[in-house]
Amino acid sequence: AAAALVVTLPVLVLTMFAQKQIVAGLTAGAVKGG
Repeated sequence: AAAALVVTLPVLVLTMFAQKQIVAGLTAGAVKGG
């Protein structure tokens, strides 16, 4: 279980960070495009 946590935690953090960056990019693009 510990090994699974060590593997899963960084992936979840990266996914959350990536989603924030994507949302921020889409929002900035929408504002500029609009």
